[in-house]
Parts: sequence; C-alpha cells; structure tokens
Amino acid sequence: MVDQSKEILEILSNIHFFDMLNEEQLLTISEQLDSVFFKQNEIIFEEATDADGFYIVLSGRVSLQQETDHDPMEISICQKGDFFGEEGLDFDKFREVTAQAITNVIAIHINQVQVDNLMEVYPEIIEPIRLTIKSYRLFLKYPFTWRGPREAVHFVARKNSFFLWLGLFPPIILGIFSVLMFLYFYFFVSTQNTWLPIIFGSLTIIFLGWFIWKLIDWSNDFSIITNRRVVSLEKIALFYESRQEAPLDAILSVETRTSQWGRWIGYGDVVIRTYTGLINLKKMSKPDLIVRLINDERGRASHQSNKLQRISKEDTLRSRIGYDRRVSSDYEEVINEDELDHPEVPLKVKSSGLMEYLSTFFGLRMEKNGVIIYRTHWFILLKKVLWPGLALALLLLVFIYSVLEFYPSINFDIILLAQFGIGLGLLGWWLYQFWDWHNDRYIVTDDQLIDLYKRPLGQEQRRSAPIKNIQTVEFERLGLISLILNFGTVFIRVGDTTLTFDYVYNPSKAQQDIFERYQQFNQKQKIREKEALRDEVAEWIEIYHEVVQKKYKSDETTPDEDNSGYNIGEF
Repeated sequence: MVDQSKEILEILSNIHFFDMLNEEQLLTISEQLDSVFFKQNEIIFEEATDADGFYIVLSGRVSLQQETDHDPMEISICQKGDFFGEEGLDFDKFREVTAQAITNVIAIHINQVQVDNLMEVYPEIIEPIRLTIKSYRLFLKYPFTWRGPREAVHFVARKNSFFLWLGLFPPIILGIFSVLMFLYFYFFVSTQNTWLPIIFGSLTIIFLGWFIWKLIDWSNDFSIITNRRVVSLEKIALFYESRQEAPLDAILSVETRTSQWGRWIGYGDVVIRTYTGLINLKKMSKPDLIVRLINDERGRASHQSNKLQRISKEDTLRSRIGYDRRVSSDYEEVINEDELDHPEVPLKVKSSGLMEYLSTFFGLRMEKNGVIIYRTHWFILLKKVLWPGLALALLLLVFIYSVLEFYPSINFDIILLAQFGIGLGLLGWWLYQFWDWHNDRYIVTDDQLIDLYKRPLGQEQRRSAPIKNIQTVEFERLGLISLILNFGTVFIRVGDTTLTFDYVYNPSKAQQDIFERYQQFNQKQKIREKEALRDEVAEWIEIYHEVVQKKYKSDETTPDEDNSGYNIGEF
C-alpha cells in the first residue's frame, strides 16, 4: 500500500483542533494513528452503542443516519477530510447516529485513550474540541433541512450564553418582584380591595411571557458553516426573520472584532468580507477558533479542487499518449465523471395546505424551461385592490337600494346610468391595480437575475445583473403578518448594486433558488475551464508528437557521414 503519512499530515493540518500545532507535532501524532478500512455498505458504528473515539475520512464517503419512527433518516454525508463520531470526543457517551460506508472507505480511528493522551500532551486542542462537541449536539437537534444534496454542516452555534442571561435578567427580577408582591397582598394584607393581587398576578404572567419570548428569541439565532457556504440565521420571534449567506469561494477575508468586555467574557464578532458585502456572525464564543474553522473549510475546498484538476490532467495525458487509464485501489475514492461535469439536482421542497394552494392560484412562483418567475405576494394585491374593491361593493349596495327605492320611476334610468358610469370607472381602477401587481415580476434564469416593473399603459423599468457576480444573498420578514403569511424581501448584492425581490412568497425558498443557480453557474464555468484546459493540453501533446515524429523521420533519412558513399572502397 502507498505510504499515506504525507496525506494524513495534510488532512490533520486542515482540521481546526489540530491546525494550531506545528508540522513536527502533527508528524508525531500521525505516526501514532492507524488506518481502518470499510467495505461499501458496511456499518462503521450503530446508534446507541458505546462511543469509542472518532474517525477522520481519508478516502470515500460515509452516511450519518438517525433512527425515526419508520426508516433511518440520512442527516449528513462525510467526505475526504471530514471527521465524524464526535460523541467519542466526550467520555462515557453513546453513539447518537449510525455511520455507514457509502463507498469503500479508508479512515483514521482515534480512540478515547488516544484522545485523552492528545489533550494531555497538547492542551491547546481542548477548547476547539469542546466547541466541536457543542456544535455537534446542536446540529443533531436542528438538522437544517434547507441544505442541498451532499452539503454537510461542519459547525453550528448560537450567540454567547452571556447574552441569553443578559436578556433574561430583567424579566426574572421583575417576575420575582411581582410574585412576592402578589403573595404579600394576597396572604398578608387584610383588605377588601382585590385589585392589587390581580394587578401583580397579571404582571407575573406578563413577565413569564417576556421570559419565554427572550428564551425563544435567543434560541432562534444560528451561525452555520457548511462545506459550501457560511450562513447567518437571525429571527426575532413574531417580528423579524433573516437569513444571510455567502459561498465559500466568494469569501475574501475573515476577521474578528472584540471589545474589552468581549475579551474578558470570551465573545466577539466574526466578520466575513466578500467583494462588496459583509456577513457578521455576532457575539460568538471563541471567535478566533471560528475564524480558523472557516479558513480550514476554504483551504480544504481549494485542496480538493486542485486534486481533482490534477487527476483530470493525468487522465487526459494518458488518453492522448495512448496509455491505459490510471488504476485506483479498491479503497481509493472513485469520483464519477457525472458528478464532476453536472451540477447537483436541487432538493424539491413542496409545502402543503392553504398557503401553498393560494401561492399556486395566484402564480406567485412559476418555473418553465428552467426560468423561475416570482410575483409579489397576494397580500400586496389585496392591499392594492382594497379601496377600489370596497368602492365597488358600496356601489353594489347603492344599486340594490336604488332598485328597491326608485324602481320604477322617471329618475331611475338616470340613476342607473350614473351608477353604471361610476362602476366602469371603479372597475377600471380595480383592473389597473391588478395589472400593476401582475406586471411586477422577478425572474431568475440560468445566468441572470431580472427585476421587471411595468406600469399599465406606462413606462417599463428593467434591472438585470449576471448571476456570476452574486456576492451575498439574504432575506428578511418584517412584522407578524409577513411571518404568518410567509412573505418577505430577498436582497441580492451583485457587484456594486443591490437587487431586491420585494414581498415574495416563501423568501427562504427564493433565496435557495438563487443560491442553487449560482452554484450551477459556477459548476458549468468550472466545466468549461476544464474542457478548455484539456483542449490546450491535447494541442500541446499533438504538437509535441508532430515535432518528435518529424525529428525521427529526419534522423532516418539523413545519411551517416561515416557510411557515406564516398567512403565505400579504397583507392
């Protein structure tokens, strides 16, 4: 078997709780580790069994599954460079998932004894390991179903718990005070007035509701790092929801911002810069570790891309020269050409119920021939047609009254004619508002985003931007109505401008559509670059062969001076 020590060393250096160690320390660790092998479909470990250490994937893919009421549900897929079995980083724990080899797998198994020894020898890895365990527990509770196929969550965290207690402190203090006052007036003060216990009892209920709201509000905010993107989820219960994200390959730099209080308590902001936008992971515990983790993800993605390009070059050269294809071992991950050359099929998410029926009825999201068209929410239509609709309803009532009161009479024809004229005007107003809503469209194609606004019988405004220039995509829902009816605004930073998809139904889905189109465009661009590279390499090889063949023929036809005709025979 080929020596894998160099590859193991490189993988360890890209795992965030080992990347602070120097090369000599990593080499010492790698020499103590053993590789384990698993055949395709083999169970690596099962849920509810003893957790003995964790695993690092050297080659192949591993499926992580959890038992449900019916069948096991896949929650993540681990690939080369990923680690799994985080329960084994904590002692005396049981497995919370089942791990199964999708392909032939080579992995490193670091058992609990080795984990204990590593933390004793290298105490600097303790905090990153603790952060990893907390992230893993949180991910098992919230698997984030908006992820794409083969998109693995590598880190998830909430804001520092200091801000939870800071938010809970006022309702706790005021709640305790109101409870004490309620008990005091109810049991110890003999008075005929019962309004004081009622007031303090009501205040107790209000402060309890405030306490629960603050707890839910803190628990709704997440910072997430996957193998494709960085995501910031922020939600204020009943009022506001936002998701901001950026692909890993669009990140320019990552930095931390901390105050003196933050350094004392151990929190800070992680600021992620793209070409024109920022994503701010606010009030995070151990911000320096999170920065390292993001940089590790970026480095690992770049390394994987470079390796795939090298394999592709080697296969092209072998094909052009006429050699056999490179032979891989049974445990080497075989990368399917289809997976490289075609973008992944996005998950199709379909809601049910009244909201989905109304969305389909009003055509809020339509997809035809790969083009997605969004319209503003039907609630905006109702707001536009509210006054003309009410006026038409009032005119109908007036008409009914007129029939009952004035028919038959000499003035009835005049009244009817006047009402008919007013009705036509109101109907025209209603239709104008409807078509004004109908003409406002947001279009997502394979390579462009288009914001189309057209006034009925008026001017048309069209704004467009290439998908390839997308830097950040975020959405927000403001207010109780937008949360109940599930509509909001999607903000897309493209170059030095911002496109907005205003009041679209299910803005989370719209954001996902845009992100998937961005991923597909990048994938196609990489395919075109790879094909161009192959053509260029093939051309160089053909030229090289032509030069060699010409030189060979030239050498064959050129007579040797020692054997020339002038030297034949002797005089």
